[in-house]
Amino acid sequence: MANKFRLTKFQRTNKISIAIKILFGTGDALAQLLFPKPGTSYDFERTMRNAIYGGLIFAPIVTPWYAFLGKKVRYPFKTFFGHKFSTSQGNLLNAATRMSADQLIWAPFGVPLYFASMSLMQTKSLEEAKKNIREKAWTTLINSYRVWPLFQMANFYFVKPDFRLFTVNIVSIFWNCYMSFVNYRSADKRLNSDKAA
Repeated sequence: MANKFRLTKFQRTNKISIAIKILFGTGDALAQLLFPKPGTSYDFERTMRNAIYGGLIFAPIVTPWYAFLGKKVRYPFKTFFGHKFSTSQGNLLNAATRMSADQLIWAPFGVPLYFASMSLMQTKSLEEAKKNIREKAWTTLINSYRVWPLFQMANFYFVKPDFRLFTVNIVSIFWNCYMSFVNYRSADKRLNSDKAA
């Protein structure tokens, strides 16, 4: 029975990884189609790098992270100055606690991870990867705080735990499009300024 459970868990994790890989690739494809580089054709390698990142780096980290948030992260108090919370108040506080943990722990880790991974997959040096993070991560993180907290609050409050990661990944197609755009837009600007000098 234990082996059957492990196989089922492996199959589920594998399906999640494949879905996330497709969604990251789709985000990059949208970025290239909506914001094409002048004078260049579609870059399939770029899309593959994003898909590989989604399936092999992002998915194995974020899948257990969402399981942890759903099972272990809760608002720690049952009362507030003698006032006992109702079930709906408790659910709202739990959602706010999970959203806060996600935004304060995952977001500051996940944003630089993306830029570092993209740099290294383009066979850039570690110094270039650090530079990529310094140039892009802070602004991107600030922009993520304009998008994700409200969405995650609704996600943790209204969506059943088994569907939260799926919901995030559907919405993140547009976020992945933005991340890819930021990553490659800055590289294009740097190339143009190097050519001019």
